[in-house]
Amino acid sequence: MASSDPSEEAPVSTAELSGLVQGAELFRSLVENGSDAIVSIDESSTILYANRSVERVFGYEPEAMIGERLTMIMPERFRGSHFDAVDRYLETGERQLDWSSIQLPAEHADGHEIPLSITFEEHSYDGERVFSGIMRDVSERVAREEELQRQNERLEEFAGIVSHDLREPLQTAQATLAVARAGDEDALEELEAVFDRMEELIDDVLTLAKQGRAVGETEPVALGDAAEAAWSTAGDGTASLSLEAPPTVSADPERLRALLENLFRNAVEHGGHGVTVTLGALADRPGFFVSDDGAGLGAVDPERLFDYGYTTDDGGTGFGLSIVADIARAHGWSVAAGDSEHGGARFEVVTA
Repeated sequence: MASSDPSEEAPVSTAELSGLVQGAELFRSLVENGSDAIVSIDESSTILYANRSVERVFGYEPEAMIGERLTMIMPERFRGSHFDAVDRYLETGERQLDWSSIQLPAEHADGHEIPLSITFEEHSYDGERVFSGIMRDVSERVAREEELQRQNERLEEFAGIVSHDLREPLQTAQATLAVARAGDEDALEELEAVFDRMEELIDDVLTLAKQGRAVGETEPVALGDAAEAAWSTAGDGTASLSLEAPPTVSADPERLRALLENLFRNAVEHGGHGVTVTLGALADRPGFFVSDDGAGLGAVDPERLFDYGYTTDDGGTGFGLSIVADIARAHGWSVAAGDSEHGGARFEVVTA
């Protein structure tokens, strides 16, 4: 009959013991060197433990944090409420905040604030209450969310202006077109295509604003073909387009066309009668330029050139170049303006 005496159970083998030790060392290494900072405190908020990742997140050596109050990594405005919340919890067991994935700011050793996602856990160690926080730096996520919010606000503003300013004349023009069809229909086909393009742009921008996206799927786009398509709606009977070995770029085709249309339209409107607009590859880095031989930037403030609503033309809306900047930024590109070698304006779009 088998004995039930624990003292008679088979001893742990050397292999099993080695496996347990290795497992514990692996777990300790993961805790120490993981991407998240881990800080443990006692009931008085004194730091008992800090893993190696606190240096990357907070700028402090772990050893420098042991024995200090947790408030050393808190913005001053939160310190009083922290102690109040801890005292209340110790007395009543009531949590003022959800302890799972709460977002709070922390203070780096150099004084700047860091947005954190924090999960708190309570456990017992040597008979004492211990609280541990697993803290993840979410700065990049917060920055993306803030930029997306800014983009959405700009897109909604632009969408409203496009809808208000273009729909009414578009409806009037379409009515005129219907009446004029009794005359020369062939001569009106091109005008009808322009109207269709205006309607398409309005719908796309409104959809873009509602969906909160700046670009869709990207694909290799032959810039020469995109330029010719854009010129068909943004060009002018007296202006001409010159292509100088335009490159292929990875882009959302529709957004790229809108970018080019706005650059071409800007050149035609401000370049003067008979302006020549040139598009080509940048010589020293990935990207392309759009330049003209017109009147140049003139009295334009370079610091405000791409701002929404900024214009030196009494009849302009000041939205064209801001749209260019938004589309470029959404692709991860940059755009800058200067003077062309022919005395006109030159816009450079760097795509990497």
